[in-house]
Amino acid sequence: MRFRPRSISITSGKGGTGKTTLTANLGVALGALGKDTTILDGDLAMANLAIVLGMHKCELSFLDALKGEAEVKDVIYRNYGIKVVPMGFRFEDAHEVLTKVKRERVEEAIKELLKQTEFLLIDGAAGIQDATIISIAAAREMIPVCNPTYTSLVDAYKIVRMANVLGSWTRGVVVNRTGRGADLSADEVEAFMSRALGSMPILSEIPEDTKVQEAELAGVPVVVYEPDCEASIAIGKLAKLVAGEANLPYVPYEERAVAETTSRLVRALTGRSI
Repeated sequence: MRFRPRSISITSGKGGTGKTTLTANLGVALGALGKDTTILDGDLAMANLAIVLGMHKCELSFLDALKGEAEVKDVIYRNYGIKVVPMGFRFEDAHEVLTKVKRERVEEAIKELLKQTEFLLIDGAAGIQDATIISIAAAREMIPVCNPTYTSLVDAYKIVRMANVLGSWTRGVVVNRTGRGADLSADEVEAFMSRALGSMPILSEIPEDTKVQEAELAGVPVVVYEPDCEASIAIGKLAKLVAGEANLPYVPYEERAVAETTSRLVRALTGRSI
């Protein structure tokens, strides 16, 4: 089957927004829609995507593939109907690999990864740091995640501005953990983002839900653990929105998309162009 791959970086301006949990569940929800989905852990310093998905025995990671010590197929794990590519757990390993890796090996690994998936979700690092820039620069699209608080909203604004500079398209923002105790309403969030950026709609409001915490403790995505809870329903609607290709500022044609995203990832990971 030939796919028309899309690469989407999911980022947040600060930690604690629930970004990784959202990324994992969004990936599983896309898989449930019949979309061939791969999640790549893009957090070089604090990689924990595999843990969120209950995957505690991943002996090989994407870093091993970049070092040439494993094939790409060997670092792709299948869980909950999707593919997961962990990054590894030691920052020292990531730093060593990325400073010594050969450009050709990065290009080969990324092309192989992209050509076997329809959606590549990159779980980026929180905050404005090198790993965040890498994940945004690597993707053609970016989804910022914030909480309904003033500080989180300002940080999300900074991330969107960074994405604009790096040439990554932001369709809208996801507001996570909405409900009682929120500093801002959805209308206030949207009004702020629109004033600051011209136009930035809210893609989804994910409500605060105790089932999310229960699912995390069980090591199971909440969309699997309790598919009918409020958070799961909201994530399912977001997946349907993301899966639709209306209003994309480009045509997701396979060869062009693979070439462009590969170039972005190689440049981001190695600091060198193809």
